[in-house]
Amino acid sequence: MMGESIKGAITVVGEFVSADIVLPARYSFLPPAEMAEHVLGELPAEVNRGVRSRPIIVAGEAFGYGTGRESPARALRAAGIKAIVGGPFARMFFRNVVNNGVLAIDCADIVGSGIANGDEIEINPATGGIRWNDRVFHGMPTPAIIQKIVASGSLIEYGRAALADMARASS
Repeated sequence: MMGESIKGAITVVGEFVSADIVLPARYSFLPPAEMAEHVLGELPAEVNRGVRSRPIIVAGEAFGYGTGRESPARALRAAGIKAIVGGPFARMFFRNVVNNGVLAIDCADIVGSGIANGDEIEINPATGGIRWNDRVFHGMPTPAIIQKIVASGSLIEYGRAALADMARASS
């Protein structure tokens, strides 16, 4: 993914959606595929269906605030989410989604733009540019290290690959 854009249909969620709404604690210890069935399940059914069938979320302010559990981020990843755009995001949630291989781009301007469920967008992580139809929004560029973590699928996989590279280099 390093340098590659992310394209796909979106699901729009509102402001102040807590991590406990993203995935209630009672589902935190399920296998990832089962967590995905419950992701955002306390919102209208269309949101849960949309998140499981569209790879990008457009979220309002403070998406993911509250608990520091990683299970909401794992559930989003298991549901097929590749990126979340909007915000600003709760900081712990931002780190958790990145650590679980999901790109998060702060771009509050896209939230009130009229974008709707099912619309297609294209995200350029390096520049923070988000293209929707003929409009371009300017989010925060993603640092190279975060692009590498997301491309690896998780912080753990990124670490494993870095250790393997170091071992090869020292041989």
